[in-house]
Amino acid sequence: MLKLSAEAKVGIFVFIGLILLVYMSLRVGGIKFGREEGYTLTVRLDNASGLDTNASVRVAGVEVGRVRKILLEDNKAKLVLRIRPEVKIGKDFTAVLRTSGMLGERYLELIPGSPNAPSLEEGGDITRVATYADMEKLINLLADVASDVKNVTASFSSVLGGNEGEATLKNIVKNLEEVTENVNAIIKENDKRFSTVMVNFEDFSASIKDASRNLNSLIVENKDNLKGGVENLKNASLKLEEAMDTLNKIAPKVEDTISSVDSIAKKIDRGEGTLGKLINDPTTHEILNKTLSGINNYIDRTERFRTFVSYRGEFLFDEQDTKNYLSLKVQPKADKYYLFEVVDDPRGRRKTETVTIGGATTSVTKTSQEFKLSLELAKRFEDLAIRGGVIESSGGFGIDYYMLKDRVKIAFEAFDFDFNKKRNPHLKIGTLVRLNKYFFVTAGYDDFISKDGFESAYLGVGFEFEDEDLKYLFTSAPSIKP
Repeated sequence: MLKLSAEAKVGIFVFIGLILLVYMSLRVGGIKFGREEGYTLTVRLDNASGLDTNASVRVAGVEVGRVRKILLEDNKAKLVLRIRPEVKIGKDFTAVLRTSGMLGERYLELIPGSPNAPSLEEGGDITRVATYADMEKLINLLADVASDVKNVTASFSSVLGGNEGEATLKNIVKNLEEVTENVNAIIKENDKRFSTVMVNFEDFSASIKDASRNLNSLIVENKDNLKGGVENLKNASLKLEEAMDTLNKIAPKVEDTISSVDSIAKKIDRGEGTLGKLINDPTTHEILNKTLSGINNYIDRTERFRTFVSYRGEFLFDEQDTKNYLSLKVQPKADKYYLFEVVDDPRGRRKTETVTIGGATTSVTKTSQEFKLSLELAKRFEDLAIRGGVIESSGGFGIDYYMLKDRVKIAFEAFDFDFNKKRNPHLKIGTLVRLNKYFFVTAGYDDFISKDGFESAYLGVGFEFEDEDLKYLFTSAPSIKP
């Protein structure tokens, strides 16, 4: 393999760094080398809370573009969208703000309309917008309901409260008792009259017995039926009397119940008890509103989080061994994320020993397998991301540049600085290319200005899953029955 001097390597690195910094500065400054693919559409929303620049634009769950700008125009949020050229957006499409999963980011969903609708051209407007009710509206609705309940309770208390209300209820019960007594007397009086009529009917039947045997026979044949009907009528009268007696017994209980309701209504109106405090005490209203607002803010923050779990292995050609990375990335916003890595480095531990060979003393650096940790904070500015913190158990920083809609990433890292000048810092440059949503390949040059001969080209592969992908994998896995 071709060996270069340290001065030559530093020169090459500085030259490449200058080219990358000039190119990245032009891109960050808005100067582009080529026209971005696709066409531009605009949409106006009453509220774009939680939506960030470069957020995803989707149709039927498939990403078709990105939000490039978010502007304020006529007290509304104006979104400038960049749509892929092969995707046609109809004039009757509807724009809706949605959230990807419990911990997902906000994105813009475009709901298709009629398949025969004409397509929007460059600079067109999406005029149809749908919105969902938020927690604040629900809290206001709950406050209105509580106010209505309080008004009804006050009306109920004003009608039944006081001495006049109690006197009115007593008069109602007294009138009910008088009606019951009158009905009972009427039933008893009619019962006596009905018995007298039956006696007269029997006397009449006896008087005409000699005049007509046929009529007598008819009466004799139906006498049992007539007596049965009379008996049934008497039984019905007895049951009616029992019902009236039961009503007389229930009347005092009704009066007691009405009195209890009146007492409860008065206590509520005075603010006594839990329900009374809830309706009358403004402090309780304020505490409830603050609690619901806190819950709403917490849910809004957690919905923006995205979590990624990934692994990659890099084969070091000079070492003839593999360097392994297990990563966890937590992204609370589209332009900010935290990175935690566990690194299995075959050249992790370095030990310098002094040996004597043939009377000559020399220093030899040996390495051994070691696990290292990385903990970084990253901030993204459009296509450029800057990160820093602990890299492979030492302080350092990194610069990432994204191209081709984040399918290609050029990364540079610098860490393990030796201020005693015994060795050069660990510098690494490489490229990551995504094959699809989950798998990627990577290649580059690791520790390329090392004084100890640890510089090596590498080639690796890896995969990455988001929290929703892991949830789908775990929930769809078949259960094993014992």
